[in-house]
Amino acid sequence: MEILREVLKRIRPTEEEERRLRKARERVKRVLDGLSGKLSFEEIVFAGSTARGTHLRGASDIDVFLIYPRDVPMERIEEEVRFLAEEMKGELLYAQHPYLRAKVDGIDVEIVPAYRMRPGERVMSATDRTPLHNEYVMRRLKPEQRDEVRLLKAFMKGIGVYGAEIKVEGFSGYLCELLVIRYGSFLDVLRNASRWRWGEYIDLEGNGKVREKRPLVVVDPVDPYRNVAHTVSKDSMALFIVASREFLRNPSTKFFFPHRPRLAPSQVREILRRRGSRIVGVFLRYPEGAPPDNVWGQLKKLGRKLERKLLLKDNFVIQRDVWTDEREWVILLFEVGGRYTARIHVREGPPVTDVENSGRFLEKHRNDPFGPFVRDGRLVSFYEAEEKSLLIEVMEALEEVKGEDSIGGELGKELKRGYDVVEGWGIMKYWKVEGFPTFLSHFLMRKFPWEY
Repeated sequence: MEILREVLKRIRPTEEEERRLRKARERVKRVLDGLSGKLSFEEIVFAGSTARGTHLRGASDIDVFLIYPRDVPMERIEEEVRFLAEEMKGELLYAQHPYLRAKVDGIDVEIVPAYRMRPGERVMSATDRTPLHNEYVMRRLKPEQRDEVRLLKAFMKGIGVYGAEIKVEGFSGYLCELLVIRYGSFLDVLRNASRWRWGEYIDLEGNGKVREKRPLVVVDPVDPYRNVAHTVSKDSMALFIVASREFLRNPSTKFFFPHRPRLAPSQVREILRRRGSRIVGVFLRYPEGAPPDNVWGQLKKLGRKLERKLLLKDNFVIQRDVWTDEREWVILLFEVGGRYTARIHVREGPPVTDVENSGRFLEKHRNDPFGPFVRDGRLVSFYEAEEKSLLIEVMEALEEVKGEDSIGGELGKELKRGYDVVEGWGIMKYWKVEGFPTFLSHFLMRKFPWEY
């Protein structure tokens, strides 16, 4: 297909990029070999997409795993990673255990310790499987399929579902490789994905023991109890299914390289006027030093909680979305529909067959001005709702969340320090926040990425 040949010309790493990558890899190997006598690791494994030849242009980084015997204490490994960080002038970072990030000849390098693991053995740390993943893909992926993986990654990146991090809740690079191994080519992945159903179960080795209920289950070939697709949300899977069908129907480079819309302020004003709905933004400072994955998880939780509280206050929430630049700002947007003009609202009680709760409802609402009465087998009462501004109701909801202390973590602390809530055109005071105009434009336009 001519379109795919055109895409490959744009996503394959250049010869210069590959040369710099080889040079940096050789240098890292020399440094680690020179320090091996002072450290306890027994093998150096280059892993990830650059080692397997499935990386995209501009995404050439190096993942190095130091394989330790299983009897080396984690405390000793931590000391050795600190030593390495000093020797290589790198940054010491923490996940389940410490790892090192450095730059070598302008290439990003991550050096991660892992315990030696054989298929079927118990995992001792979160990174232990990765060298086995590397070995499996190198063995099963044919050389001509490397470009097929690149196409799949670029396609998923273009439609917004590439990445296992909480921000995306999508498909990891390893999962893309497994899908190509399973189906054979980029187009065959799309043909099969276009027919996926919820709970799709893919088991390359036929020994899967995964029992979790997820939108997509892809059994890890090196660990039959693990679902490689556990990060894939229902929305990400659904978007990939739709995009697969649409591309097969009408192929276009827009799926790989979509236009990211950015409205002008005058266009934002016109859209807000025409829609007749109300837009509310909540703006918080980004928690200093907090890992993005933590903040995205807490931010999505906060968005869900605020929506539920607004619904309880009789607001019709048309949509919500959250975003952070991962440096300075955390932003939540809500679009709320107008209320009916009536001040009367329905308070629905329990079925009359629920003796205990219906008794409580009658006792509590016996003196309501309208009701109680029976409707469809339930107790019902009407009440007059106090008219409040949407801004006040959002701030009340935020204060309730603060009081419940239900967000926790870094964002929960930032919420207690303070926030700003603005409505309608007031959100434009944050127009100069880098990335916010694109986020707001997508929020207001809401199309598939390939249709802009």
